[in-house]
Amino acid sequence: MGVAEGLGGDECPDLCEFLAVSAWLTGFPTEELRATGLAEEYMPVVRKHLRPVEYEQLTRVRSRGGSPQRLLGSEALTAARAITALWYTGSWPGPPSYVVSRRAYAGGLVWRAAGGPAPGTAPGGFGSWAEPPTAPEQTR
Repeated sequence: MGVAEGLGGDECPDLCEFLAVSAWLTGFPTEELRATGLAEEYMPVVRKHLRPVEYEQLTRVRSRGGSPQRLLGSEALTAARAITALWYTGSWPGPPSYVVSRRAYAGGLVWRAAGGPAPGTAPGGFGSWAEPPTAPEQTR
C-alpha cells in the first residue's frame, strides 16, 4: 500500500506512519505521542484537511532521513506546520481554525514543553499561582 492510500485507511501501519511523521515534526518521541491517546483523534483531522500528495511528501522526506528543514520552500511546508500546530496546541490552524476537542487542548504538547497543565484543566488550589512551576520530567 502506498503512502497516499495509507492516509485513507484505518490500519495500524497508517497510524504508525502518522506517529513517525508527527514525532519527526514535533521532536517528541513516538511512544510519548502514542501515550497521549490523541493520534487516533488527530489522524482523521489530518486526512480531512491535507491533500494526500502533501502528506506523501512529508513521509518521503522523513523516510529518506531528511530533516524537517528540507521542507522549506516546498508545498508540504504548510502541511508540516499544520501537523506540528495540531500536536502542540490541539487546534487545526485552518482555514478554518478550530480546537479539535477539550481533550486535545488539555493534551497539547505546548503544556508538556512548558512543564505545566493547560490553563483551566487542573485545580491548583488556593495560592498555587504563587509557587514556581515544577520542572518538566524531561528537558527538550
